[in-house]
Amino acid sequence: MNLELKLPFRNASKGDPTAPRLGDSKQLLVDGLHGELYQSTRNGRVFVGASLTAGIALIVSATTGNHPTLWNPYGSGRVLNIRKLRLAYVSGNNAPGSLAWNITENTGADIGPTGAAILTATKVAVVNAMAGGPVDSKAYWSPAINTYTAAPVYYRPIGISLFTGVSATAVAPFTLGEDYDGDLLIKPGTALSLVTVQATTTALFRVTVVFEEVDE
Repeated sequence: MNLELKLPFRNASKGDPTAPRLGDSKQLLVDGLHGELYQSTRNGRVFVGASLTAGIALIVSATTGNHPTLWNPYGSGRVLNIRKLRLAYVSGNNAPGSLAWNITENTGADIGPTGAAILTATKVAVVNAMAGGPVDSKAYWSPAINTYTAAPVYYRPIGISLFTGVSATAVAPFTLGEDYDGDLLIKPGTALSLVTVQATTTALFRVTVVFEEVDE
């Protein structure tokens, strides 16, 4: 004999203020009152890494590439969850092509010594996404000056394509960026670098990466 236990069906949408809000199919309804990243930001786990105001050149992957690199050092105890990538044009002539994330694995816990995956890196401090908040970040952000034993390897494309253009060309305002929804994580001992698939010319961009740090 089959017995079915039926519990009281309580639904805030039907007038019960103490119950969760449910949809017509009994799905839980969630209201993003202050934005998706609000709680993580309030908890001090969302950070912003930015390049210098003057901008940087984006180039093909190379051992002396000086690529914007977000590095999760081995032993950090956290996973880096990249949420946003933004580029802002500064100056110079541009060439057609697209952007990609390239990967460096087995990086260890710090820069060098000889033979290490990342030989040099000029670390730039990240800031709390809550302006004025303390910075408890384990990540290394090196937006411009770094070298590698082997050039970072292609990992995945970025949905941004650069166009042929010169600084004197009049164009409509445009946005260069990509958002991620938990599908671009960096585990400890791994780094991701922003590269182009083919050489640009003299174009400079301000690069910003917004990322969350989550305990393993």
